[in-house]
Amino acid sequence: MNDAIDTLRDQIDGTELSDDEQARLDDQGDALVVTLVEPITFKASKLEGERTVETLTLPKKIKGKHLKKMDQATGHVGQGLALLAALAGVPAHAMDELDARDMDLCMVAIEPFLPKRRATGPR
Repeated sequence: MNDAIDTLRDQIDGTELSDDEQARLDDQGDALVVTLVEPITFKASKLEGERTVETLTLPKKIKGKHLKKMDQATGHVGQGLALLAALAGVPAHAMDELDARDMDLCMVAIEPFLPKRRATGPR
């Protein structure tokens, strides 16, 4: 899992947000609310109707239960989407409809709250 987190960090490092992207982020203290460019519509289960989400609320406290969801996904993009789904409390399959611009902004937004990299080599 550390490799997956390091890969996410590598993709995010050095990213600066445009004014439009900053306007789509709302810091609510313990969580970040991201307004989506493209709302996502999905069915949470066969018994429920369709649901449309225009914002994703991402907690700043990223826990092991969130990170473990990355292990269930394949590929770097899949792992990032699995993490975002777990944080936002939406089914993983709903993230298949997430616009790439929204995924990018969400990943940049949560980067400061991911576990820090450990130095390697002799101490």
